[in-house]
Amino acid sequence: MSGAKHPRGTSNRNDPSRGTPAQRRARKLWLLHTFGNGDYALCAIGLNDICLGVVDYDSLQVDRYPVPGALGGTYDRGNIRPACGPCNSIDGSQLREVLKLGAEGVARVTSNT
Repeated sequence: MSGAKHPRGTSNRNDPSRGTPAQRRARKLWLLHTFGNGDYALCAIGLNDICLGVVDYDSLQVDRYPVPGALGGTYDRGNIRPACGPCNSIDGSQLREVLKLGAEGVARVTSNT
């Protein structure tokens, strides 16, 4: 799959704002220690129907919050929280819908929660 686009077209795999691999590892460890016990942390998004609840180093995804990436949010420690993959994926797709459709998108997202 070399050179192929990410299926959703949203891959940030080579985005330099994510930092180096060492910085990304340090960020995940910081989240586990700050929001959990060092080995596990609770998913901070917690969408009821799909949430995995608890994440470890391998399953943890970094969610940019309160300022999401689509609105210029950075990976600074004051703007990140731990998330499980399913919640993080849904959270981002809902934001894209709101940004794309405006008020109609807000109505769709809020009616689905």
